[in-house]
Amino acid sequence: MPTRRPLPCIFFLAAALSACTPAPPPVRTATPRRVVATPTPTPFVLVTHPVRLVTPAVSPTPVPRPSATPVDAGPLPSLRTESLTWVSPTDGMTLIGIPAGKFWMGSGTDDIYAEPDEKPLRRVFLDGYWIDQTEVTNAMFAECVRDGECTPPPSAFGPFSPHPYYGDDTFADYPVVNVTWYQAQAYCTWAGRRMPSEAEWEKAARGTDARRFPWEWIGVADPEKLNFCDQDCAFPWHVPDVKDGYAETAPVGSYPEGASPYQVLDMAGNVWEWTADWYSAGTYREPPLSNPVGPEEGTWRVARGGSWLDGVHVRTLVSARSANRHYQAPDTARSDLGFRCVLPAS
Repeated sequence: MPTRRPLPCIFFLAAALSACTPAPPPVRTATPRRVVATPTPTPFVLVTHPVRLVTPAVSPTPVPRPSATPVDAGPLPSLRTESLTWVSPTDGMTLIGIPAGKFWMGSGTDDIYAEPDEKPLRRVFLDGYWIDQTEVTNAMFAECVRDGECTPPPSAFGPFSPHPYYGDDTFADYPVVNVTWYQAQAYCTWAGRRMPSEAEWEKAARGTDARRFPWEWIGVADPEKLNFCDQDCAFPWHVPDVKDGYAETAPVGSYPEGASPYQVLDMAGNVWEWTADWYSAGTYREPPLSNPVGPEEGTWRVARGGSWLDGVHVRTLVSARSANRHYQAPDTARSDLGFRCVLPAS
């Protein structure tokens, strides 16, 4: 069984290539999820296969923006027990209200794919909050750049990137990628929101009944529910007999059948998502059980949700499990890593 490491470093700058920061020592055992390099640090090697944006015979239909309650970008409504939606007047993002209450966080011993840092399964209380219904898009991020509050991703990307030119309207509704944790934080601040804690992200993804995936307990390579490394994905760990419609990232909201119990979209697959928390392998074994956050300092930030770059293990979506935890250096930018924001309830 291979050991877990941070998400492998991939670089995309066309003008200059830099060396990859060596991976930290492995901290735990992981189930196979993708082909990786040898455990020792290796120099960056450019992979030369071309990007292929596939137009499927029958593409997943992007979900339209839901009618909000209220229907315009008016004042933030009071969040009580019912789940509401609200449109941000800053960036036009639809936010989903997550009511205050307890949920099951982490993994139990009955999950054979659970890793030590996901345990134990515990009952956690969270105050109410609002979370972006989708990942932040290129078009939204471009507004922050135009306002001078965000720095742009690279203008030209390497062969792994699904967005060959930043600002191209073709990719306006695709999730912004190749942004560091600091760039994601800057965007959320500009939008009047903040980064989600691990607990906030996980509750929005799985609801309160300890389900393992946003849609149900079972997770198989279902192309109607999420974007993963399917037959059109140009990597050796792709799933050869399944077509999810996109070789790399998909427009946000393209898989409404994979929505969470709160109707939050793309919480599994498409792109990994930054969270606010520093990573610690022992976080779940420590208090508090009310509004928990990660340690005060660390080396890596937590990323959640799996991506288009992930394959499956025995047709099981290991990386896309809602309790699955990964971590990445906060100054890393990747073509399978994006983010969404949250807003505390009034």
